[in-house]
Amino acid sequence: MIGATTRQPTDISPAIRSRCVEIFFRALDPEEVRLIATHALDKVGLADEDGALDVLVRYATNGRDAVNIIQIAGGLAMTEGRSTIRRADIEWVVHSGQYSPRPDRRVPAAPQVGLANGLAVIGPNVGALLEIEATAVRVGAGAGKLTATGLVEEEELGEAGHRIRRRSMARGSVENVMTVIRRCLDVDPADFDLHINFPGGLPVDGPSAGVSLLVAAYSAMTGRLVDNEAAMTGEVSIRGRVLPVGGIVPKVEAARRAGARKVIIPKENWQDLFREEHDLEIVAIETVEELIGLALLPENEHLTIVSAPIKGRLDLDKTVAAQG
Repeated sequence: MIGATTRQPTDISPAIRSRCVEIFFRALDPEEVRLIATHALDKVGLADEDGALDVLVRYATNGRDAVNIIQIAGGLAMTEGRSTIRRADIEWVVHSGQYSPRPDRRVPAAPQVGLANGLAVIGPNVGALLEIEATAVRVGAGAGKLTATGLVEEEELGEAGHRIRRRSMARGSVENVMTVIRRCLDVDPADFDLHINFPGGLPVDGPSAGVSLLVAAYSAMTGRLVDNEAAMTGEVSIRGRVLPVGGIVPKVEAARRAGARKVIIPKENWQDLFREEHDLEIVAIETVEELIGLALLPENEHLTIVSAPIKGRLDLDKTVAAQG
């Protein structure tokens, strides 16, 4: 017997799951959703205004959503006697139906201080780019404080009938990273007021953001630029080791979609199928020293902030310059 469902594994009876081989299919990418929407337009005999499908692929994550949006927008067009679906029709449908935008992000356009590209899993075989940003202000020795925002504070484990709650592992990763920076690198986080933030609202509830946390925090404290085309995942132990994490294949796929050119992963997560990658440089590491060397630009490249009065106000012109 073969069955297909959109339910999560925890929604299925354990008695059934124990007798099954589970296969998880990846989510459709935007171009595949666009193709489905184009076929749906052909079936109803309508054309689309330039940019209309661009709106649709930002919100539809599966074929069913794409077809439903086309059908409703097509109904609007036919009611008004038009043969073309407008961009405004698609926008009305997605806003009226309260569709959430796809969690697709692109890597930053230029290297920045304190901004690292992490990788997360947000569903079965679904990865996403996770931005992590940090700022640091040097204060007196040992007088610094740590603020972390955008994290899941508490997580629930187990299945129905037997659930436990524990402190978020992502929150613990922040503390691990501070210990590692103090122990293995050349700065002491206790000398800085450090703020780490996870923007965008993605649920960060696991330890795999450890390496990107470390890169963002270390960059903020030292002023070194983070390679904007590098994405990374891995847990950091308090001994400075980079430990394996789950969902490595969908994370690599998410890095490709986001425009990354380099993906840094734990050595224990290396798979031979990565040898077939031609668009991405996939690097497996074991230590945080290797991580810093790969994720940050050389020390002679830094961010210089030049301020000058323009029409009665100060403009901050950020330029990348070489020291010396």
